[in-house]
Amino acid sequence: MKKRTFWIVMCILSICNGAFFFKASYNAMNRGIEGVDNQAGLLFIPVLWVMAVLVLVMIAVFTWVFGKQMNKDRIIWLRNPVQLSGLSPKEKVCRMIFIFATGFLMLLGYGLFANDPVWAVAYAFSGGALFVFLHTWIKASVQHHQGQNS
Repeated sequence: MKKRTFWIVMCILSICNGAFFFKASYNAMNRGIEGVDNQAGLLFIPVLWVMAVLVLVMIAVFTWVFGKQMNKDRIIWLRNPVQLSGLSPKEKVCRMIFIFATGFLMLLGYGLFANDPVWAVAYAFSGGALFVFLHTWIKASVQHHQGQNS
């Protein structure tokens, strides 16, 4: 994908992730939590919505700043985070740690809203995909800057 298209898809994905978080947490707030006597803690959820919006805006701004110096015709391959061939043993270990960390974070994301499986799966997978997009974007930006310094 070209740089600009990649960035736009990444931003749309972050908005979808935020929307899934909103819907799942809204459902949890309306439903309540089984076995909990004090449901007042659920009133904190709207504060999380505000924080989530701030995070999404920060992601968009920081990725735009990181990618600003890259050539506009730069092609970014989404398969790079999961491709292990041609890497040094140290890079393979780092890549495997990234893959397992992404899976673990997806499980945590699912666990947040497991009582609402459709939204939990949507939130977990969009979060995992966003994590892969962010990793790929940062790697492409770092490669660009290293290429300029050589």
